[in-house]
Amino acid sequence: MVLRSSNMGSVNSSEQEHGSSNDDTSSSIIGPRDRILLVEDFQDTVRIIKRLLEKNGYEVATALTIAQAKEIIKSMVPDAIVLDINLPDGSGLDFLQDLRTIHPDTPVIMLTAYTEIENAIRSLQQGVDDFIPKPFDNSYLVHSIGKAVEKRRLKERLRTSEKFRAIAELAAGVAHDFNNLLHTMSTHIYLLKKNSDLDAEIHQRLDALKTAVDDATVIIRRLNSMGKTEDTDRTVFELSSLITDMLLMTKPKWHYQPRKNGRNIDLVTRLGKNIYIRANTAEIREVFTNLVFNAVEAMPTGGTLTIEAARQGDKALCVFRDTGMGIPPEIIDRIFDPFFTTKGSGSGLGLSISFAIIEKHGGQMTVKSTPGKGTAFYINLPLAEEFT
Repeated sequence: MVLRSSNMGSVNSSEQEHGSSNDDTSSSIIGPRDRILLVEDFQDTVRIIKRLLEKNGYEVATALTIAQAKEIIKSMVPDAIVLDINLPDGSGLDFLQDLRTIHPDTPVIMLTAYTEIENAIRSLQQGVDDFIPKPFDNSYLVHSIGKAVEKRRLKERLRTSEKFRAIAELAAGVAHDFNNLLHTMSTHIYLLKKNSDLDAEIHQRLDALKTAVDDATVIIRRLNSMGKTEDTDRTVFELSSLITDMLLMTKPKWHYQPRKNGRNIDLVTRLGKNIYIRANTAEIREVFTNLVFNAVEAMPTGGTLTIEAARQGDKALCVFRDTGMGIPPEIIDRIFDPFFTTKGSGSGLGLSISFAIIEKHGGQMTVKSTPGKGTAFYINLPLAEEFT
């Protein structure tokens, strides 16, 4: 069932789209598929590898030439590249050198019909993850790609976690002194506002200053909490119910305000039942709210927001998908960085704090995006032990 903001009066569990039965606790939600770019000019090899990788759950884009590959990576950041060393318009090694200036961390598996030691050495010197001669073993190729993708994913998580810790340590070091300064400013603003001789314009400016001080206080507090991992105020709750409540709370943002401005946001929900997790309710709600707000802002002319939740094994999987502008490939690796933003306003902390919250709860948060088509955020969280 599609819930549309143009005619939707409320959100409740009975209106949402579930599985085939009311007792269904799992779903066929497809999680984030790793994207592989295959650069190979021999059509038979392309068909074999593409079919093999798709069978193993990968999304595959193919290029017969270096020129085609360069066009593809303008709109897509591959999770790994399978690259032939000899191509019609140049050497795969030369393309690899250019690639490293754009996407230095993208894993590359080099294919070659030759076993020349010189090429193997050059490939390894340029950071190739594996060098596989043809004819190749199918299972080894799949294993090599999976290993390279997982290695990159772990490096990204480690790098992001280190950034959070560094910022949290910095915030903790200055928080006390900074909060004292903000408190002093708040006190003087309060005393000034008690002066009845001030005209209305001065009062307005003092109100604006007080708002700025309050915002700064919140930012310091949130930065200070980013590196903390302690379990605080965690309870067991049903995830789909939390999403339903969150949608009611945020309805002005995704329904009333867009409609007032002449655009419709269609809401589609597919929420499985009996998905119980142990977490800080307020923090998880904050993450979901932030993703809804981001999706609405990404669709300035309207579009569709799809929210899904399901059990997958011992995990709860949530997907927030929009049909908006998408994220340019050159910045997608930075969207979880603290203070990074493409908006004209805002602190640039929303996604980074959301990422930190999910990590703190033992989960993972990833993103896939195609410019001009939209963005999907994937979140997985451990199920509560008593419900696994």
